[in-house]
Amino acid sequence: MIYSFYPTRIDTYAILFFTGGYQGDIPSEIYSDVLVRIAKHGYVVIAADYVPLVTNQANVRDRTLRLAGDHTQKYFEELQWVTKRLEGRIAKQLNRNGLVPDFSHLGIGCHSAGCDPLVKMTLQNHTFSKAALLLEPFSFNYATPVTFKMPAFILGTELSTQPHVCVQAGKGYNHFYDMWKCPRMLMEVKGHGHCEMVNDTWYKTCQIFHLCKTNPDVDINKYHSFIQGLSAAFLTTTLQGRDKLHYITNTTALPVELMEFKIDMNC
Repeated sequence: MIYSFYPTRIDTYAILFFTGGYQGDIPSEIYSDVLVRIAKHGYVVIAADYVPLVTNQANVRDRTLRLAGDHTQKYFEELQWVTKRLEGRIAKQLNRNGLVPDFSHLGIGCHSAGCDPLVKMTLQNHTFSKAALLLEPFSFNYATPVTFKMPAFILGTELSTQPHVCVQAGKGYNHFYDMWKCPRMLMEVKGHGHCEMVNDTWYKTCQIFHLCKTNPDVDINKYHSFIQGLSAAFLTTTLQGRDKLHYITNTTALPVELMEFKIDMNC
């Protein structure tokens, strides 16, 4: 399944290609609150899910194969498909022409293990993307350092590494930062957790079933505003060429407390 979010004003817009958690098994639709907010800053957001096989037994086999090996081809195919069809699809939805998704200014975005296939895509062919927005990235088998320059903003949360652990030690955001090449930034947020990227209903489900450690005092709306602000500042800088990094680097003005902030941009 492929979802798209975009402004209603007719113009040409940069693109964010986003994949949800567990390598696409977590539907991108449940991230719609954050993705719609990012789109309102002047982006066409493409949210792509991994399309599983038909039967349940096949789904289990398919997932096992993907976790163990290379599964990027499906996402390359989806990106190629949407590149040819998205402008017409948007025109049909808006009932007018003129809104143009600019695939020459595309960044990748992801949450959790949804970052695994996107990183592998960039390692195979990094020319399709100009920036990487890695929100609490996690990988089962990311072992190849980045050798090319692609700006990356990497977000982590304190509770994601605490029981019930949703980001395993040595495989999460600090690992991605260490494997990435300058320019890169990492921000770890205190008192927040892995499920807070998703819409409110799904966040409450995460709390009830203890899927990941959560903070019962978190204001999801406020946190989503924080995420979209950081994302927009990073993407505006890297995809549109307008420097908005002070919204990230001025950490005293952020509405959250940080555990850690690392930046390596002078390269």
